[in-house]
Amino acid sequence: MVSIFSFQIGDFCESDPNWFDWLSLIVSSLISIFSVLGGFLIAKKIYSKEKKDKKEEETEIQKSEIKLFKNSLSQLNTAVSSQINSLEEYIENQNFSLKFNQGIQVDFLQFIDVKYLYKDLGVDNIDKIAQINTLLSTLYTLNDFRISLRDELRTYMRKYNFHEDKFYSYRKLIYTKYFEVSNLRGKDFNRKKGDKIWRFNNADKFMQEYSELRNKILKDKETIFDNELKDRKKLNERFVIPLIYIAKNYIPEDYNAIELSDISNEVNTAFNEMEHLTKSHFKSINSYLELLKNVRKQINQYLQ
Repeated sequence: MVSIFSFQIGDFCESDPNWFDWLSLIVSSLISIFSVLGGFLIAKKIYSKEKKDKKEEETEIQKSEIKLFKNSLSQLNTAVSSQINSLEEYIENQNFSLKFNQGIQVDFLQFIDVKYLYKDLGVDNIDKIAQINTLLSTLYTLNDFRISLRDELRTYMRKYNFHEDKFYSYRKLIYTKYFEVSNLRGKDFNRKKGDKIWRFNNADKFMQEYSELRNKILKDKETIFDNELKDRKKLNERFVIPLIYIAKNYIPEDYNAIELSDISNEVNTAFNEMEHLTKSHFKSINSYLELLKNVRKQINQYLQ
């Protein structure tokens, strides 16, 4: 009996315990048992409360994460839509004026714990999980979007301006170089309605053909009107390239034909490079546009 109640407080007073001793032992044992049981119940209650509080806290954190993510997506979607409009206008107008929206950034992703996104959708919801994975993957491609788009435009402008400067040599073919060669090879002028038109020797076929081509392009209002260039493509097709073929017939015996052929080829090459650069540039711009449209589509699908 003593071994069974070894957790008793104190010792029996005598070697032969009486009923009071047994009663004291039983009471003391019950007190000890209830104390242990009470402690266990209290501990269990505290644990349950802490578990409940932790669960509620986790739920609140999840709600906050989802709210932050959705709000950030909404703001990004507004910026993306604005940039889409700017790109579409830029493609339509095809000039160097492209507006950049500073709101296209995904820095908020570093503050989002994706596990809450998955828990919100349900980890067993395979389709929704695949959708959020695709969305996140697409969003990360916007990390350097603004820098990349700016670099694309700057590179295009720099290269285009380089070739455009060479293209402007067409002015030499129509004006300065023509006047220079005409002064060397012309006989005199024909005056028609106040204009001076050079006359050349009958044997000077190159200058006759050159002058005829020049006079024709100056009267072509689709190409040049009021001394202002209206259409670069038409100028190249109707004047520059034909001049290359005219000059070719008098090379190598005619020095001026060689010189004017070089200038014409430079203008033609510059024009072709400008066209090629423009085509490649707007192909890239369309790629940026399609990327943004895809981002907007995926954001809308998630937010709906």
